[in-house]
Amino acid sequence: LRHYHQLLEKVRIRDALRSILTISRHGNQYIQVNEPWKQIKGSEADRQRAGTVTGLAVNIAALLSVMLQPYMPTVSATIQAQLQLPPPACSILLTNFLCTLPAGHQIGTVSPLFQKLENDQIESLRQRFGGGQLEETLDLKAKTSLKPTVAETGTTAGPQQIQALMDEVTKQGNIVRELKAQKADKNQVAAEVAKLLDLKKQLAVAEGKPPEAPKGKKKK
Repeated sequence: LRHYHQLLEKVRIRDALRSILTISRHGNQYIQVNEPWKQIKGSEADRQRAGTVTGLAVNIAALLSVMLQPYMPTVSATIQAQLQLPPPACSILLTNFLCTLPAGHQIGTVSPLFQKLENDQIESLRQRFGGGQLEETLDLKAKTSLKPTVAETGTTAGPQQIQALMDEVTKQGNIVRELKAQKADKNQVAAEVAKLLDLKKQLAVAEGKPPEAPKGKKKK
Protein backbone atom coordinates (compact mmCIF):
# COMPACT_ATOMS: atom_id res chain seq x y z
CA LEU A 1 0.00 0.00 0.00
CA ARG A 2 2.87 2.38 0.79
CA HIS A 3 4.46 1.39 -2.51
CA TYR A 4 1.21 2.31 -4.29
CA HIS A 5 1.38 5.82 -2.80
CA GLN A 6 5.03 6.20 -3.77
CA LEU A 7 4.38 5.15 -7.36
CA LEU A 8 1.45 7.54 -7.78
CA GLU A 9 3.54 10.41 -6.42
CA LYS A 10 6.08 9.60 -9.15
CA VAL A 11 3.25 9.38 -11.74
CA ARG A 12 4.12 5.74 -12.47
CA ILE A 13 0.50 4.91 -13.21
CA ARG A 14 0.95 1.43 -14.67
CA ASP A 15 3.25 0.27 -11.88
CA ALA A 16 0.79 1.55 -9.27
CA LEU A 17 -1.91 -0.54 -10.92
CA ARG A 18 0.23 -3.63 -10.35
CA SER A 19 0.16 -2.84 -6.62
CA ILE A 20 -3.64 -3.00 -6.74
CA LEU A 21 -3.50 -6.38 -8.46
CA THR A 22 -1.01 -7.66 -5.88
CA ILE A 23 -3.24 -6.67 -2.95
CA SER A 24 -6.24 -8.22 -4.70
CA ARG A 25 -4.31 -11.46 -5.24
CA HIS A 26 -3.31 -11.61 -1.56
CA GLY A 27 -6.94 -11.04 -0.56
CA ASN A 28 -8.12 -13.88 -2.78
CA GLN A 29 -5.44 -16.20 -1.43
CA TYR A 30 -6.45 -15.32 2.15
CA ILE A 31 -10.06 -16.28 1.43
CA GLN A 32 -9.15 -19.47 -0.44
CA VAL A 33 -6.82 -20.68 2.33
CA ASN A 34 -9.26 -20.01 5.19
CA GLU A 35 -12.42 -21.23 3.39
CA PRO A 36 -15.00 -19.32 5.48
CA TRP A 37 -17.86 -20.99 3.56
CA LYS A 38 -16.79 -24.27 5.19
CA GLN A 39 -15.98 -22.90 8.63
CA ILE A 40 -19.41 -21.31 8.96
CA LYS A 41 -20.82 -24.86 9.10
CA GLY A 42 -18.48 -25.99 11.88
CA SER A 43 -18.15 -25.39 15.61
CA GLU A 44 -18.65 -22.10 17.42
CA ALA A 45 -14.93 -21.35 17.12
CA ASP A 46 -15.05 -22.14 13.39
CA ARG A 47 -18.03 -19.82 12.92
CA GLN A 48 -16.23 -17.02 14.73
CA ARG A 49 -13.20 -17.58 12.53
CA ALA A 50 -15.41 -17.46 9.43
CA GLY A 51 -16.77 -14.11 10.60
CA THR A 52 -13.26 -12.75 11.15
CA VAL A 53 -12.10 -13.87 7.70
CA THR A 54 -15.19 -12.46 6.00
CA GLY A 55 -14.88 -9.16 7.85
CA LEU A 56 -11.24 -8.77 6.86
CA ALA A 57 -12.04 -9.70 3.25
CA VAL A 58 -14.75 -7.03 3.08
CA ASN A 59 -12.29 -4.45 4.42
CA ILE A 60 -9.78 -5.47 1.74
CA ALA A 61 -12.49 -5.03 -0.90
CA ALA A 62 -13.24 -1.58 0.54
CA LEU A 63 -9.55 -0.70 0.31
CA LEU A 64 -9.37 -1.87 -3.31
CA SER A 65 -12.43 0.21 -4.22
CA VAL A 66 -10.64 3.38 -3.07
CA MET A 67 -7.38 2.42 -4.82
CA LEU A 68 -9.31 1.81 -8.06
CA GLN A 69 -10.90 5.26 -8.14
CA PRO A 70 -8.22 6.89 -10.36
CA TYR A 71 -8.38 4.00 -12.83
CA MET A 72 -11.97 2.73 -12.93
CA PRO A 73 -14.24 5.23 -11.14
CA THR A 74 -17.45 3.49 -12.21
CA VAL A 75 -16.30 0.08 -10.95
CA SER A 76 -15.03 1.72 -7.77
CA ALA A 77 -18.41 3.35 -7.14
CA THR A 78 -20.20 0.05 -7.81
CA ILE A 79 -18.07 -1.80 -5.25
CA GLN A 80 -18.63 0.92 -2.66
CA ALA A 81 -22.38 0.84 -3.26
CA GLN A 82 -22.50 -2.96 -2.91
CA LEU A 83 -20.51 -2.79 0.32
CA GLN A 84 -22.58 0.17 1.55
CA LEU A 85 -19.42 2.00 2.55
CA PRO A 86 -19.83 5.14 4.66
CA PRO A 87 -18.46 8.34 3.02
CA PRO A 88 -15.38 8.57 5.29
CA ALA A 89 -14.24 5.12 4.18
CA CYS A 90 -14.42 6.20 0.51
CA SER A 91 -12.52 9.48 0.78
CA ILE A 92 -9.34 8.61 2.69
CA LEU A 93 -6.55 6.25 1.67
CA LEU A 94 -3.97 5.67 4.38
CA THR A 95 -0.46 4.34 3.87
CA ASN A 96 -1.15 1.42 6.24
CA PHE A 97 -4.01 -1.06 5.98
CA LEU A 98 -6.65 -0.60 8.68
CA CYS A 99 -10.10 -2.13 8.98
CA THR A 100 -12.29 0.94 8.50
CA LEU A 101 -15.65 -0.85 8.68
CA PRO A 102 -17.08 -1.37 12.18
CA ALA A 103 -18.06 -4.76 13.57
CA GLY A 104 -21.57 -5.73 12.52
CA HIS A 105 -21.46 -3.68 9.31
CA GLN A 106 -23.97 -5.00 6.78
CA ILE A 107 -23.23 -5.04 3.07
CA GLY A 108 -25.79 -4.68 0.29
CA THR A 109 -26.65 -6.97 -2.61
CA VAL A 110 -23.49 -8.20 -4.34
CA SER A 111 -23.44 -8.83 -8.09
CA PRO A 112 -20.65 -9.55 -10.62
CA LEU A 113 -18.64 -6.47 -11.59
CA PHE A 114 -17.68 -7.73 -15.04
CA GLN A 115 -19.48 -9.81 -17.62
CA LYS A 116 -17.88 -13.16 -18.37
CA LEU A 117 -16.90 -13.33 -22.04
CA GLU A 118 -17.57 -16.62 -23.79
CA ASN A 119 -15.38 -17.84 -26.65
CA ASP A 120 -17.88 -16.81 -29.33
CA GLN A 121 -18.09 -13.30 -27.85
CA ILE A 122 -14.30 -13.01 -27.77
CA GLU A 123 -14.08 -14.07 -31.42
CA SER A 124 -16.80 -11.60 -32.36
CA LEU A 125 -14.96 -8.75 -30.62
CA ARG A 126 -11.68 -9.80 -32.24
CA GLN A 127 -13.26 -9.69 -35.69
CA ARG A 128 -14.97 -6.41 -34.93
CA PHE A 129 -12.03 -4.52 -33.46
CA GLY A 130 -9.11 -6.48 -34.89
CA GLY A 131 -9.46 -7.32 -38.57
CA GLY A 132 -11.87 -4.47 -39.14
CA GLN A 133 -9.26 -1.97 -38.06
CA LEU A 134 -6.79 -3.40 -40.56
CA GLU A 135 -9.32 -3.25 -43.38
CA GLU A 136 -10.13 0.34 -42.45
CA THR A 137 -6.44 1.23 -42.54
CA LEU A 138 -5.94 -0.41 -45.94
CA ASP A 139 -8.99 1.44 -47.26
CA LEU A 140 -7.62 4.72 -45.91
CA LYS A 141 -4.25 4.09 -47.56
CA ALA A 142 -5.93 3.30 -50.87
CA LYS A 143 -7.88 6.56 -50.76
CA THR A 144 -4.91 8.72 -49.77
CA SER A 145 -2.69 7.13 -52.43
CA LEU A 146 -5.07 8.41 -55.11
CA LYS A 147 -4.80 12.00 -53.86
CA PRO A 148 -1.88 14.09 -55.20
CA THR A 149 0.51 15.16 -52.46
CA VAL A 150 1.83 18.69 -51.97
CA ALA A 151 5.17 17.66 -53.45
CA GLU A 152 3.52 16.18 -56.56
CA THR A 153 1.42 19.27 -57.28
CA GLY A 154 4.30 21.63 -56.65
CA THR A 155 2.22 23.77 -54.28
CA THR A 156 2.95 24.75 -50.69
CA ALA A 157 0.57 23.98 -47.86
CA GLY A 158 -0.84 26.94 -45.98
CA PRO A 159 -0.47 27.53 -42.23
CA GLN A 160 -4.03 26.38 -41.57
CA GLN A 161 -3.49 23.08 -43.38
CA ILE A 162 -0.21 22.47 -41.53
CA GLN A 163 -1.82 23.26 -38.17
CA ALA A 164 -4.72 20.92 -38.95
CA LEU A 165 -2.28 18.11 -39.74
CA MET A 166 -0.32 18.79 -36.55
CA ASP A 167 -3.54 18.54 -34.54
CA GLU A 168 -4.39 15.24 -36.25
CA VAL A 169 -0.91 13.85 -35.50
CA THR A 170 -1.24 14.82 -31.83
CA LYS A 171 -4.72 13.31 -31.59
CA GLN A 172 -3.67 10.06 -33.27
CA GLY A 173 -0.54 9.86 -31.11
CA ASN A 174 -2.69 10.02 -27.99
CA ILE A 175 -4.88 7.21 -29.34
CA VAL A 176 -1.82 5.01 -29.93
CA ARG A 177 -0.43 5.71 -26.45
CA GLU A 178 -3.76 4.90 -24.78
CA LEU A 179 -4.07 1.62 -26.69
CA LYS A 180 -0.53 0.59 -25.74
CA ALA A 181 -1.15 1.51 -22.09
CA GLN A 182 -4.30 -0.64 -22.13
CA LYS A 183 -2.38 -3.49 -23.81
CA ALA A 184 -4.96 -3.58 -26.58
CA ASP A 185 -5.05 -6.17 -29.38
CA LYS A 186 -1.87 -6.05 -31.51
CA ASN A 187 -3.83 -5.74 -34.75
CA GLN A 188 -5.73 -2.75 -33.41
CA VAL A 189 -2.53 -1.06 -32.22
CA ALA A 190 -0.82 -1.74 -35.57
CA ALA A 191 -3.74 -0.21 -37.44
CA GLU A 192 -3.66 2.97 -35.38
CA VAL A 193 0.15 3.20 -35.67
CA ALA A 194 -0.20 2.96 -39.46
CA LYS A 195 -2.63 5.89 -39.39
CA LEU A 196 -0.18 7.88 -37.26
CA LEU A 197 2.73 7.23 -39.62
CA ASP A 198 0.62 8.24 -42.61
CA LEU A 199 -0.38 11.50 -40.92
CA LYS A 200 3.25 12.25 -40.04
CA LYS A 201 4.21 11.68 -43.68
CA GLN A 202 1.51 14.09 -44.84
CA LEU A 203 2.69 16.68 -42.31
CA ALA A 204 6.32 16.35 -43.43
CA VAL A 205 5.35 16.85 -47.07
CA ALA A 206 3.15 19.82 -46.17
CA GLU A 207 6.09 21.45 -44.37
CA GLY A 208 8.36 20.82 -47.33
CA LYS A 209 10.42 18.21 -45.50
CA PRO A 210 11.36 14.75 -46.80
CA PRO A 211 9.20 12.06 -45.16
CA GLU A 212 11.02 10.15 -42.43
CA ALA A 213 12.01 6.60 -43.33
CA PRO A 214 10.66 3.86 -41.04
CA LYS A 215 13.02 3.25 -38.13
CA GLY A 216 14.50 -0.23 -38.12
CA LYS A 217 16.25 -2.16 -35.40
CA LYS A 218 19.90 -1.33 -34.98
CA LYS A 219 22.33 -4.12 -35.70
CA LYS A 220 24.62 -5.07 -32.88
